[in-house]
Amino acid sequence: MKPLIRVFLVDDHPIFAQVLGEILNRSGDFTVVGTANDGETALERLASVAVDIVILDLILPGMGGLELLGALRANQCQAKLVVCSGMATDRLIMDSFALGVTAFIEKTLAVEEVFATLRAVAAGSYPLSPRISGLLRNVVRDRAAAKPLAAREMVFLRRLAMGQTLKQIAVELGVSASAAYKTRARLKSRLNIKGAAGFFHAALNLGLVYPSPGAVEPGAPVSKRRGVVARSS
Repeated sequence: MKPLIRVFLVDDHPIFAQVLGEILNRSGDFTVVGTANDGETALERLASVAVDIVILDLILPGMGGLELLGALRANQCQAKLVVCSGMATDRLIMDSFALGVTAFIEKTLAVEEVFATLRAVAAGSYPLSPRISGLLRNVVRDRAAAKPLAAREMVFLRRLAMGQTLKQIAVELGVSASAAYKTRARLKSRLNIKGAAGFFHAALNLGLVYPSPGAVEPGAPVSKRRGVVARSS
């Protein structure tokens, strides 16, 4: 027989914890090796019991669930961490994953879905619901957009801000016209640029260019924008 998956429950709702514990023990795959109704007690008991998965609520008396996750992470807890909560706001989901959880289960989930999630966690997977998958995808996209530009991208942006054409930039930087077009499109998407003036404003915000006294409206051709000065590389 395969070994049972050892589960520790942390929830301050006695009826929910009891029912979930009984369901897990009867499943044939899991065994509940300990419970706690608050974060402090959980930390104390987890220090002396071998556990594969810790299932915890986020709303706990005293030490909250997020604080408990941080403490378990600081203690280098080897068990997989799974949140089971009725408070599934976007902010709480993101904060939970940032603190190292493997899965986030909403308390409205059907029993078989809970079992499937926990089995996947025990097997080393990161099961995500469509909602959470979409949320985390947006977080990754937003963080990628916030990453600093590479040195070559900053050079490219400065030249766009100074009004150079893609053909001029491609020749001076020694890249193909196609590569220059793709770089401009990437910068436009990452920096949420709208219109020609947007490249100037983006470069200005990054300190790549600055307007001298008497500069005309940003976005005008470089020949008409003599007041805009490029910073040295």
